[in-house]
Amino acid sequence: MNRWQRAVVGVLLLLEMGVVAQPALRAGLAEVQPRPVGPAQGMLLAATTILLVTAGTALVTMLVRPFSRTWVATYAGAHAAAAGLGWAHGMPLLTLVAAVAAVAVPALVLLPGKPPQ
Repeated sequence: MNRWQRAVVGVLLLLEMGVVAQPALRAGLAEVQPRPVGPAQGMLLAATTILLVTAGTALVTMLVRPFSRTWVATYAGAHAAAAGLGWAHGMPLLTLVAAVAAVAVPALVLLPGKPPQ
């Protein structure tokens, strides 16, 4: 990956982490009295936690080992699974975020760099 690809992927990963952290922050900053969590809210929290950890790991791996592309398979697989969970449980925003990230980030990472001359 060249410098601009790394920058765009880094921004996408940070943006994704900001978006998927919202359900976890809402659950953690809820009222003092605990509320019962339904299956849809629990599924959303679990799926976004998986996406958050996967995106964070991908960001660290990309920064520490810039020429490594082994994390792309895990990243794409986790996001495809989260998109499927979102689709099955009727969560369109989760499905959209996971599907867009599953396509955009690997496409940018695997995009060939500048051809040798």
